[in-house]
Formats: sequence, structure tokens, C-alpha cells
Amino acid sequence: MTNDKEALFANFLDYLQSEQAPPEYLGEPPSSAHAFDPYQMVSEWTALRHEVKQQGKLLHSTQDALVQALAVIRTEQEQMPMRLEEIQKQASGKFEQQQEKLLKDLLGVVDALDQACTYWQEELEALSTTSNSKPLIQKGFWKKLVDWINGNYTQSSEPEKLPISESLTEIFTSNQQGVELIRRSLLEILKQRRVVPIPAQGKAFDSQTMYAVGRESRADVTENTVIQEVVRGYLWGDKVLREAQVIVATRK
Repeated sequence: MTNDKEALFANFLDYLQSEQAPPEYLGEPPSSAHAFDPYQMVSEWTALRHEVKQQGKLLHSTQDALVQALAVIRTEQEQMPMRLEEIQKQASGKFEQQQEKLLKDLLGVVDALDQACTYWQEELEALSTTSNSKPLIQKGFWKKLVDWINGNYTQSSEPEKLPISESLTEIFTSNQQGVELIRRSLLEILKQRRVVPIPAQGKAFDSQTMYAVGRESRADVTENTVIQEVVRGYLWGDKVLREAQVIVATRK
């Protein structure tokens, strides 16, 4: 084995010391040989450096825009719950305003029904002072309606006729009962929506729920006591839907 290595090394030395012709060039000869131009190289290097700077600036600008966009998105995400809450508050407030307007409009209807009940009561009281009972007249529509609701109404071929005083009393009473029936139904609807009257008559004046439209000297009543309710007030939950307009007693 040692002899083989020595023989191989001797052959390698003989090859290095011998003069051999270079191998034939098999590639294509260059078309032309250009001389080295240092100015052109510097110009190209300068242009390349400028391009690299421009690309670097563009990269930094893009990175800054991306960072700003991410910051905006992050801010939007943080503010989204607050904006949704604000939108819900605005929608709730608008709905509450519309509901309050509707309830106030219904209070106007209740006022009209109160006045109608008072009118029929006054008519009944005025009629009770008379005793004329000559002509006859049919029973009123509202009386029939109330009888029908109470299950007391029966149809007959001959209309029921009464003396005029009794018949007018029946008419006025039936009209009053009909109006009162509608009034109670409307008040029940308002009560279901947490709208209730403000107790005022005989109560101490409360500036939070009442508005004094007049004062009257009374010796038999405690000062600042409500002696007359001009316009009934109403509460809507804990909120004053409409102040009660009252007349308050004062000392002489």
C-alpha cells in the first residue's frame, strides 16, 4: 500500500515538471473586447445607489402608512362599543320622545272625556230640579250599549218609551256611562304604560309636580293646600308627564 502511494506521488511530480501544451479552447471567441471605463462604472453605481434610496424611502412611506392604518383600525375597534352605546342612547331617546308625545296627546283625549263626564253630570243635576213628565221618548243609545255590556239588553219589536223627565234622565245617564266607560278604558291603557294621575286635591302644594295658576284666601284651609284642580297632572313612571294646574289656598 505504501509503495502505491509513493508511485502515485512520483507520477504527480513528473506531471508538474513536464511541459504540456494547454488544452484546446472549446468555447466561442468573444465578439469584441471593451475597454474598462471607470466613469461609466461610477455613474451606474451612483444611479443604483439613488434607486436604492428611492426604494428605501418608498418602503418607509409604505410602512408608515401601514402603521397609521393599523392605528386607525385599532382606534375604531376601541371606539366601536362607545359608538354603539351612543347610537342606542340616541335611538332610545328618540323613541322616548315619540312615546312621550303620544302619551301627552292621549292626555288631551282624557281631558275631553273628563269634561264630557262633568257636562253630563251637570245636566243630570239640572234635570233633577224639574218634574215635567208629559211626552215620551226612546231609550238612549249609550244606555243600550251599557245594558248590552252588562248582559241586560234584550231586543223587542216595540221601542221602550218613558216619560220625558225619566227618558232624559235615562239618556243623560246612558251618555255619561258610555263616556265614563271609554274614559276608564283609556285610563287603564295609560296605567299599563305607567301613566297615573297626580293626587292634588286637598294635598299640600308640591312645586315639583304642580303649577299654581291662582291663589285664593281661605281661612278654613291650611295655607298652601290645593283647593281646586284646574287641570289634572300625570306621572310617567318617575317622570312628570304633565304638571297639575291648581289653585292654592292662602291666608288673608
